[in-house]
Amino acid sequence: MPTDYYEILGIGRTASTSEIKRAYRRLARQYHPDVNNGDPTAEPKFKAISGAYAVLSDSRKRREYDLRGHRGIDSFFDGGLDIFELFRQAFGDTPFGQASAQRQGRSIQAEVSINLAEVLSGTTRTIQYSRLSTCKHCEGSGIEPGSSVRRCPTCQGAGQVRQTRQSFLGVMTTVGVCPDCRGRGEVVDQVCRQCRGQGAVEADEELEVTIPAGIAHGQEMVIRGAGDVLPGNHSGDLYVVVHVEPHELFERKGSDLHTHLSISFAEAALGAQIAIPTLEGEAELEIPPGTQPGTQLSLSGQGLVDMQSGRRGDLVVHVQVTVPQRLTKRQRKLLEELAVEQMSTGPEQP
Repeated sequence: MPTDYYEILGIGRTASTSEIKRAYRRLARQYHPDVNNGDPTAEPKFKAISGAYAVLSDSRKRREYDLRGHRGIDSFFDGGLDIFELFRQAFGDTPFGQASAQRQGRSIQAEVSINLAEVLSGTTRTIQYSRLSTCKHCEGSGIEPGSSVRRCPTCQGAGQVRQTRQSFLGVMTTVGVCPDCRGRGEVVDQVCRQCRGQGAVEADEELEVTIPAGIAHGQEMVIRGAGDVLPGNHSGDLYVVVHVEPHELFERKGSDLHTHLSISFAEAALGAQIAIPTLEGEAELEIPPGTQPGTQLSLSGQGLVDMQSGRRGDLVVHVQVTVPQRLTKRQRKLLEELAVEQMSTGPEQP
């Protein structure tokens, strides 16, 4: 790994303070010892990244480093460098800056499909999915029943080990999860034969979820705590993605429904009362006399429920006027008489 601090963080020498912090946060997440258990190369990389950030994030140290290199900053680290404290300062109060027992189990996803009528009324669905669940054989302890438990001799029950080393930065102190007990503070003679010491096993789950009226296609519902269960950790969540099936008659736009209606030339000219389908049956739509092609008519309250207000949208009807392709002799005669009449009276006459 390079020794130049700018190269370590992968930034240029004119990088701003925010660019330095972004680079550090990205690399620190990647090489943090807690997420690289068993990788012997992660810890030295993490230390180098933290040392580079400790210098370049401080304007005085950065100025000295730019002028004199590593010799210019030796005096700043006489008291040692706690890289994990530096990490907590950069990330704030996040799971990365806390003990591993504070982490959350993995969240998982499931999908359901409903139709447009179920969007109107709301519905329920039974979700079947797999997740990590507490091992019943050991009740989540990870210990084979009857096996003896004793305090970890490596960390003396603390669950963490602290190492202090001398480096060109000074004395560096690191705190990590104990490699022998994995943070538990205890070791056992025999781990659970069902879960192999994990305290959790893959299990099939079945859960009934309530889907509210007005839900949108692709919208997620979050079921807290229904994800992976990891002993000693917070359970993950279940994200249920709702798919709304296309309807043969209606197109959804927000809480409104749109549909198309074809009427005859006579119905458009004279007006009519026409029964049209809705999600709840049929309703009467009044066609005013003189309706033009492309006119939009609405039936108030025949749309979907708005999840925020609870009010229903409208059913918007797009009117299309059909022109007959074949006419009987009488129809042709009547239309010819109508044409002559319109020519004599003008279009504005009643």
